[in-house]
Amino acid sequence: MNSVPIFDSLTHPFPNGNWFHPEYDGKNTIQHLLSTMEENNVKWALAVGMGSKVGAYEEKTYVSFVRHHAANLFPIAFFDFEVLDSGISIKEYLQRLKDLGYVGIKIHPRISSINLSNAWLPNIITEANKLNLAILLCTYFWSKDKKLCSNTPEQLLTLLCEVPNEKLILVHGGAVRLLEVAEIARQFRETLLDLSFTICKYERSSIDLDIRFLFEKFDLRLCVGSDSPEFGASKLRERFELLTEGLDETKKKNIGYRNLQTHLGIG
Repeated sequence: MNSVPIFDSLTHPFPNGNWFHPEYDGKNTIQHLLSTMEENNVKWALAVGMGSKVGAYEEKTYVSFVRHHAANLFPIAFFDFEVLDSGISIKEYLQRLKDLGYVGIKIHPRISSINLSNAWLPNIITEANKLNLAILLCTYFWSKDKKLCSNTPEQLLTLLCEVPNEKLILVHGGAVRLLEVAEIARQFRETLLDLSFTICKYERSSIDLDIRFLFEKFDLRLCVGSDSPEFGASKLRERFELLTEGLDETKKKNIGYRNLQTHLGIG
């Protein structure tokens, strides 16, 4: 048990310990994250911002907040589309994030109220790759916002066709449309399919069969995560062990940590 270490692709520790939902107030701390990671052999994690309205995240200080506590947490900046409205170029904004010490950016269409046909996205993806910044693109498609109705696997495919050779992580793997998004990702060799949230959320559903299938057939293109605090390191470990039961050890290592390390150039 716990023999294969895990690189958690998505955690959200915040300075004030809060989260979107009030039941987490004061509990979503970096100390709690680190202790549960240690207990469950989760050796590394991406620490991802979600904008200034969540958890007292501040772009200028989140890097130092993360780095002060642990060397095995890697800070990811929330890409704030409102900054572009101020006149700064995409290149300048990304360079600023790079200089602050971020290893990547998170593009969250629902929070940012953009759709996947947003004219800035191809340029953001291209420029971030030039700076060796990882790009986490949320692919949870459902929203009450009518403007986001076009956020579908079909729109995702159109976007990727514009940047076919760029590195990208598809966060949540499309959730309940997992196999569709996996089939899209298969066409683009630099695209990594992330199963954070999805691996824990749909327990005992048909998604389990889809994940098992992908673990067997698509092991070089996957990574896993908790989406902490939505799910913790213990739940991620439990689900990983269950869904990799009987799987070749090399494939377990690819999925558990190697693919994400390679994608990020870490380790």
